[in-house]
Parts: sequence; structure tokens; C-alpha cells
Amino acid sequence: MSFDVLAKLGISILLVQISLPISLLPASESILITADRIQTDSNKSSSDIRVITNEEIKNLSSLTLPELLSKESDLTVTNSGSNGTNASLFLRGTDSSHTLVLLDGIVMNDPSNPNRQFDIGRLSLNNIERIEILKGSQGLLYGSNAIGGVLVISTKKAQSNSLKGESYFDYGSFKTVNTGANFQKKILEHVGLSFGVDLMSTEGFSAADSKQNINADKDGSKRISCDLGSFLDLSKNTKLETSLRYSHSSTEVDKGGGAGSDDPNDYQIDEELYSKIQILKNWEGGDAQTKLSYNLTKHFRLFNVLYDSQHTEVSHTLNIGDLHTLSLNHTYYINEFLTQNFNIDFQNETDQGNRLNQNISTFLYHQIELTKNIFNFGLRLDHNKYFDNHFTYKLAASHQFDSSLIKLSHSTGFRAPSLSQLFTPQYGNIYLTPETSQSVETSFEKQWANPLKSTSTVFFTKLNNRLSYNPNTLINSNKGNAEIYGVENLLAIKWSHPFTQNLSFTAMKTRDLSTNAKLPRRPDFNLKNIFTYQSQNGHLFGYELSYVSKRGDVDNLGNNVLMSSYFISNINYRYILTSNKEIYLKVKNLFNTDYQEIYGFGTGGISLTMGTHFYF
Repeated sequence: MSFDVLAKLGISILLVQISLPISLLPASESILITADRIQTDSNKSSSDIRVITNEEIKNLSSLTLPELLSKESDLTVTNSGSNGTNASLFLRGTDSSHTLVLLDGIVMNDPSNPNRQFDIGRLSLNNIERIEILKGSQGLLYGSNAIGGVLVISTKKAQSNSLKGESYFDYGSFKTVNTGANFQKKILEHVGLSFGVDLMSTEGFSAADSKQNINADKDGSKRISCDLGSFLDLSKNTKLETSLRYSHSSTEVDKGGGAGSDDPNDYQIDEELYSKIQILKNWEGGDAQTKLSYNLTKHFRLFNVLYDSQHTEVSHTLNIGDLHTLSLNHTYYINEFLTQNFNIDFQNETDQGNRLNQNISTFLYHQIELTKNIFNFGLRLDHNKYFDNHFTYKLAASHQFDSSLIKLSHSTGFRAPSLSQLFTPQYGNIYLTPETSQSVETSFEKQWANPLKSTSTVFFTKLNNRLSYNPNTLINSNKGNAEIYGVENLLAIKWSHPFTQNLSFTAMKTRDLSTNAKLPRRPDFNLKNIFTYQSQNGHLFGYELSYVSKRGDVDNLGNNVLMSSYFISNINYRYILTSNKEIYLKVKNLFNTDYQEIYGFGTGGISLTMGTHFYF
């Protein structure tokens, strides 16, 4: 089935939904969101936001962040090996460097990474309360690297004087051990503490596909991470908040994908530190809130290439990236109709060569609520050490019917050149300018007569002055433009009390305007079908079916290749033994499908995980 047919099908579904009579059912239950920088209900936001709660993470038996995000049809996740290895995210067809990741408001993207992207394969789900996926260009609210969207991740916070927490342990294929614990507690009503620690270890499988490499060795990974959060009530309306997260991982790697790329010696060590201190002030009368915060992140990455009889090259590459951010955010609830958000940031980033970049930005964002109509608009100015002033903006609107919601937005974004792209010896280019984007999208949500709720979205993104490199000289440059357009449909169905189904598909077309070729690793069609059954006596069964269509990639010789389409089936089972104890079982790739997410990299085949979860 061609892309054009699939796109027409998706758009037809959208038009049919709009044209049919609107039911008189009450609007669906709303969720409080924060990704819009103005705290509001999800049905009052004009942005396209997907919220994944902690309960949903448990029900889906997700063990890793890449595994969780891969359940979304408009997100493409690619892994370069087993659990703990590099994983990249393509949000609505944009580049892997176009998604900004925040943990409790701290930017996780690595300043020393050539594309300043965050490796989602290194973040544990332990102590995570919720994930908000803000889609489309978000330069206004979040600045650089938010062309595709933003992942806003929140950890658990102390809510009660009673000690709350959980612990888990599971063991699975490839000798994979995953264990962790977290707790939260308020002390004397004025102090709250939250703590989490987890460990992952796996023998893994060969990163370079073992079918193309005879006697390939296994590439394992180990990771330990811990986080500590706290708050102190300084007064009735003033709170001091802190957040600290540390992660250390060691991963065996190969030379790449495909034949001849296996290597028994190379490995990478990563250390990451994320810290934040913030003062939050709620003003008398409840008409304003002010946040003053300082964030510090440190990234340490050592790549070791060691000698063996087949690979005589020896090297040790060290990358260090530090990011300091000082931020002031003020939300003013002017009246019952108008909310205004003002923000100013100062960022200072450095790398292992003590090379420096600085950026100061400010934005003013408005939300106007008129009965059933919501309007959002704002303007941002970024002043960077290495390029002229840069403006981004957003215009959005939504209209709430009795049981439906329609949204429309136009937004811009940008990605500033990284320190590596500016200064790397021989290949850096100090004259690079930001990559820019424009996004337009419209979506229609509708609560039908039970059991159906649907959401349909049509989106378009134009990328200009793409940051890339000259294929002949390898010097970084602004090279070419690209277009992405597509349609996404989601259906949530409650067949009866124990049976639910979530079906989503995204039909998308990407094009590099300078070569007229498709952008690599983006499928034209992506389908996800999740079916769950939950009995009254504590049994929960889930079945997941994924289909990924053909897509382009590049082999280890630089040639364009076409990757095969594939179906993947997963099953998971949970049994709630008592109110605070459960066991779970998960089978991934049930039918042992032979497939690749990245050319030449292995995917491991069928795998089994079983474990237990305790709550207190």
C-alpha cells in the first residue's frame, strides 16, 4: 500500500470525524500538564501533548525508555545493540538531534555530543512519575534542539507523611538483571525527600549483526544510577526545591553495523550528572508564580579502541560537556481569561577543549481562554555568542465542543550549531548558522458513544539550512532543506470493562529537497496495536503488535540501502498477588522475527523477562 493511499485514508478518517454529528457525552477526563510552561488541563491546551503516566508504564510492563517510547506510532526509536546501548529517537520524522529532553526541568542533551542530542538508552524508568511528549517545533518555549518536540520527564515527589515507595527485580534473556528501588516521604509537613537507585547489567548480544559476522562476540552493558530530590517550605508561599541525578555506564561496542564490523575489545564509559536548585514563590492572592533556578549538568564520555590481532588501531577519545543554566520564569494570571508567562535564560556550555559558547534568551507567552476557545501566542529572542539574534514564535488555537476538541498551531524552532560542529579540528566551521524549522499541524479529538475515543492529526514540518557536513571534505556546513508531512490516527477503545485496545498509525513522507531522497530511518508507515485484558482478581494480560514499513538507511560503505519492513509481537502478563506485591512476565519478539532497526546492527531475537514488584 503506497504512502499516498495511507495518507488519504488518514485524512479521510479525520474529515469523517469532523463531519459526523457530535455526541452529547461529557468531555473526556482531563490531565494536568506542565510541558506548555503554563500549568493547565490537557483539554485546555492548544498543543499536541501525549502524557504517559506511571500507571500506564506499569500496565505496559515497559522496562526501558526506548521500549516505552517505541509504542507511539509517530515516534521511531532505533537501537544500536542490546539494552543500555545507544538509542536514538525520531519524533514525527525530524532528526534524532531535534528532540530536547528535560528531567525535572533540567536539560539532558549533551553539549559535547556532535549533534547535542541525548541518548535515551541510558535513562532508567525507575522513580519516573510521568512523561509528557510535546510535539512539533517548540523553539518559543524551549529554544535550541526542540524542532521535533520535547520530552518533559518528571520524577516522583513526596506527597504524604507516610513512607511511600517501591522496589523491583527482574531477570531475563542475555543474562539481563534489572533491579531498583525508590521512596518518597514528607517530614514534619515542611520537608519532602525522594530517592531512587537502580542497577542494570546484561551480557547482551553482538551489536554488529551476528548473521553477518562469524563468531561475533557479545556486547554487554552495565549501568547504575541514583537520584535524590527534596523540597523545603521556607514560608507559606515559598519553597526551595533541589534535584540531583547521577548515572554511570559501561558498554561494549563494535566498529559499526554489517560484515566485518565486530570487535571484541572496544568499549565506552559514560558518566552523567544533573543537578538543580530552585526557589518557587506563589504570590499572595494566587495570581502569580515565580521560579528562579540554577541547573548544572556534566557529561563525561570515554571511548576506548584497543588492540587485537584483527584490529591494530589503538585510541582513547575523551569528550566532556558542561552546561550551566540560570533561569527566571514568571507566570502571571492576569484575570480569568488571560495568563502570561515570561522567561529569561542564560546558558554557558563548555567542552573538553575548554571551548565556550553562551546564549541568553527571553520569551513572552500568552494564553487567552474565552469560554470554549483557547488562544496561545508568543515570541522568543535568542542571542548567541556565534550567531546573530534569532527569533522564534508560536500561534495556536483550540475550540472545545461538548465532546470534541479541535486544535490548530503554527510554530517555529531552531537548532544551534554544537561546540563540536563549530570547533572540531579540521572539520569544524565557525561560520555555521542555526538550522531552522516551521511546523503546522491540526488535530481533532472526539469522544464517541462508548467505547471509542479518537484523535487525528495532520502535520507538516519544513527544515531549512540543515546542519550537516560536506561529503568530500567532511567539513561541517549548512547543507540543504527538507520537508516532512504526515497524518496520525489514534483510537482508544473500551470494549467492555476488562477489555481495552489502543490502535494508532502514522503515515508520513520525508524528503531531502537537495537530493530528492527520503530521510533515513523514517518509515512511511508505522502501526501500533496494544490490546489489554484486566480481570477483577488481579490478572492483567497485554498483547502488542507493531508494524514498521520499509525505510532507507546507509551501509558501512556509505551506500544507500533499503531496509525491509517487519512485524513484531510482544506479550506481557502481570498478576497482583496482594495490594503491595505483584509478579510479571514479558516476551519480546514472540515469533523471533529477523529484523534490523539500523543497517547491520543486531536485534537479538526472542527474549523473555520475569520479575517481581513490591510497593510500600
